[in-house]
Amino acid sequence: MKPPLLIILLLAPALAFGQKFQDASAKGSPLSLSIKIDSDDGKPYIHAKSNSPKGVLALVAFITFSYEKGQVVPLTANQDYAFKLEPLKLGEERDIAPAYLDPEPGAKITEAVGQVLFVQYEDGSTWGNLEAAKRLLGSRPQKLAFLKHLVETYYESGQDAFDAILNDPKLPFQPESIVAGCLKAQAEYQKTTPIDLAKKQLAAAQGWHASGIF
Repeated sequence: MKPPLLIILLLAPALAFGQKFQDASAKGSPLSLSIKIDSDDGKPYIHAKSNSPKGVLALVAFITFSYEKGQVVPLTANQDYAFKLEPLKLGEERDIAPAYLDPEPGAKITEAVGQVLFVQYEDGSTWGNLEAAKRLLGSRPQKLAFLKHLVETYYESGQDAFDAILNDPKLPFQPESIVAGCLKAQAEYQKTTPIDLAKKQLAAAQGWHASGIF
């Protein structure tokens, strides 16, 4: 997924994709969903905007894309800011997932429906369906251990050893390879190095761990 906090333009559905987006989140949802075009790459992304006075630390949303030829593509969007950015603040908006999962080249989306399933606040309290976030929340200790292993390897064995782990094609798919993939993609976009980003993410995650969030 593309890193957030970019300048965005409102999506013009009829001109860009012909799609209509419906936020079907339950009443009282602490987040609002929408689709917007990113001015950097011209692609659409699902965005979440916070309506909560409490910072949002993690979220799970479910989106269904319907295409003109009848295909229906579901997408579960997970964001855990304990490993990425600061919590999502009131009125702040970030992209949480791509909105261009074409089942075939040139496929046109006619409708998209999304709903927020789960939110965890920075104080540890939650809103929504806890079962929907079981995998996200359960993966935190493993992500933290992997980040720690990466950073320790760098200091103990150097850059080459760090790179070997980061680029190991045999990494387990969940969650180590996801952490590795995000580190590489975000470091490239932010014009920094994966090790510098890994150190920042590890420090943030250790802070949340020490606070008892996980």
